[in-house]
Amino acid sequence: MKRTIFTILALLLACCVLAGCGAAAANGSVGAAPAAPQENYDVAVGESTTASDAAGSLLPEAGGRKLVYTASLDLETKTYPDARDALLAALDKAGGYVESNEEGGSAERGTRWSRMTLRVPADRYAAFLAEASGVGNLVNKQEQMEDITASYVDVQARLDSLETQRARLTELMEQAENLTDLLQIQQQLSDVEYQIESYTAQMRAMDDQVDYCTVEVYLNEVDALTVVEPGFLARIQEAFVNSWADFGEFCQDFAVALVYWLPALLVLAVILAVVLLAARRSRARMRAAAAARPPMPHAGPKTPGADYGPLYAKPESKQPKE
Repeated sequence: MKRTIFTILALLLACCVLAGCGAAAANGSVGAAPAAPQENYDVAVGESTTASDAAGSLLPEAGGRKLVYTASLDLETKTYPDARDALLAALDKAGGYVESNEEGGSAERGTRWSRMTLRVPADRYAAFLAEASGVGNLVNKQEQMEDITASYVDVQARLDSLETQRARLTELMEQAENLTDLLQIQQQLSDVEYQIESYTAQMRAMDDQVDYCTVEVYLNEVDALTVVEPGFLARIQEAFVNSWADFGEFCQDFAVALVYWLPALLVLAVILAVVLLAARRSRARMRAAAAARPPMPHAGPKTPGADYGPLYAKPESKQPKE
């Protein structure tokens, strides 16, 4: 009897190894599960649910393949509060919810923006996307679809196999005759239950992705809406409007900078005024001193050669005597 129990335990260990090894072959979106060297499993558990059998039972029940839809919308608006309220009203009408939200910008400058991640039920995805695209000027729209049917079927098949293992191990626990066998069976049962929890969490995550589509919405407040492929006159009008808007922002920035530097400019102005006043007074004193100085006395009549100075008197011209 003991030999039979040990043989069954060895085969059940091989079953656990086979179920754990499948995690390495699962798709990247499914995630990883405990892995071990592959062994033959059919000897221990007998008939088990295969991936093809699971696929046959999954697809008719699901009415098709397991598809994950995601989309992104880039919207512009001149009336930011109204557009945002309309977007949230469309989301509430579709039965969705806001998964994350980020906001910024300035209401005074008209530069508010929102970046929202919305989750919408799959059966209302198309209707919500059409309604959300109309709450503002649609600049860009992207949609993606991912087929995760193969990954879903693989996880479901492995989960069914692990459930069968757990039922067999539970039966062996009731038949264990000693403490050693009981502890070994409990260890294997603990490993199987851990894998079941891991695969169950993966299936719940995939079901959530399939049941609720993800829509990223970027809502920006602008002064002028973007014109798709504008003509010559439209480009001139847009350039003129944008130039005035930029000039207004420049004036505001300049006024803010002027107020920011005003204390420093006042101190520099006072220092410059003191320096100029001191220079002017110094120049006035120099002029007053020059005016009070007595004139230089003249030694006599100006003689020829005086222009050359005392050391360079003009030599007398030597004329030949007659």
